[in-house]
Amino acid sequence: MKKITLFRLCFPVLLLFSLAALPATAEKVQRLDIVDRAIEFHGGALYRGSEVRLRVSSRSGGFQVVSTVDGDSFEHVVSGKLRSGVVRKVRQTNTSLEQWNDGEPVELDDDGRRRAQSFVEARVYFSFLPYGLNDENTWKEDQGLEDWDGRKLHRVKVTFEAGSSNSAHDEYVFWFDSESGRLEQYAYSFGTGRDNGGLRFRPLSEYRRVGGILFFDATNLGVDGSGELRVDQITPAYVKEKMEHVSFVNLTGLKVKPVVAER
Repeated sequence: MKKITLFRLCFPVLLLFSLAALPATAEKVQRLDIVDRAIEFHGGALYRGSEVRLRVSSRSGGFQVVSTVDGDSFEHVVSGKLRSGVVRKVRQTNTSLEQWNDGEPVELDDDGRRRAQSFVEARVYFSFLPYGLNDENTWKEDQGLEDWDGRKLHRVKVTFEAGSSNSAHDEYVFWFDSESGRLEQYAYSFGTGRDNGGLRFRPLSEYRRVGGILFFDATNLGVDGSGELRVDQITPAYVKEKMEHVSFVNLTGLKVKPVVAER
């Protein structure tokens, strides 16, 4: 999944393309109007001047997130109990990364830093989508309109500059409402795509706006296993025939406070 810089379902069997079918090859660009419109619709400038508190819960457990962004400065603090029973807390800023296990500081080597960053990213990046899609080293392909359950959604593929993060090889596809720009669903491939890889598809639900920022829950569908698994494979038919329920991602305790009010 993408390295954070600032903040860092069931469907019909047949896939029906719109008249503007997906291009065989699309130009990779850093900015797209549909993504800019989506970020603005979901919160826009509020992402860059707010303290957000929330609890994100899924199959891996429940974790408390406190994310503060003031312009180009950020601080993310994520804490919660792991399956091992250890209570982990990680604090990430523009310039530092710290971890505590059961209240005791942990000295991080390179592998420890990678895992600590992933611990934060997994709870922050997804919770604040689509913010982050214009991050540096993020490339987008406009893949046109695609029919999902009778709705024409604007499909955008996102990839990352090689070496820009721990998981720069992961690939994403996002589907936006073509009128409002609201993010409706997204999917991603991860790992090697062979023994340790897989695909995830997340349709969104329970939209609610708190402090001007739009939040949502997500159903997490997936498929794992050997073979070349690529996010480009995902269609309504693929979701229905291949993917199974993995978890439900729920955000609770949402609180948004403007940072500027504290100055």
